[in-house]
Amino acid sequence: MNEVITYKVTFKETADEWLFQYKESDGVIHSFYNLKGSRVLKLFKNGQFPGTRHEIENWTKFKHLVTIELVLEDYSFEAFWNKYNLKVKKEAAEKAWKKLDLVDTIKCFNQLPKYDAFLAKTTQAKAHLVTWLNQKRYNDEY
Repeated sequence: MNEVITYKVTFKETADEWLFQYKESDGVIHSFYNLKGSRVLKLFKNGQFPGTRHEIENWTKFKHLVTIELVLEDYSFEAFWNKYNLKVKKEAAEKAWKKLDLVDTIKCFNQLPKYDAFLAKTTQAKAHLVTWLNQKRYNDEY
């Protein structure tokens, strides 16, 4: 399987967030995800879409506009299972996890600390992971 390198770009002014994935073998874009925001059309219009790893790395010179992070997070089910830390109904949770796309997977990782803080404040019981995923609670505002 061809390994990919993932960069997360966050625009400081608008908080738009994009993920760019490039094939490690040739540096050509593998996939693009618009996590939030609508400015992506401007990239295509102005011919600025970073189609290669070299082009996205050149964006680092625009530090006043964007933040670029090399994403090294393990977005596997096992990693999230361990972070969620309520070991109940693993098979059902894994089945629900496999239905998520990359954007929702990343949302889960980003929302989990907020969810845990919310539970600590409200003293509510933590939902089983399968319930949290199936009810799309990662979209809730905590």
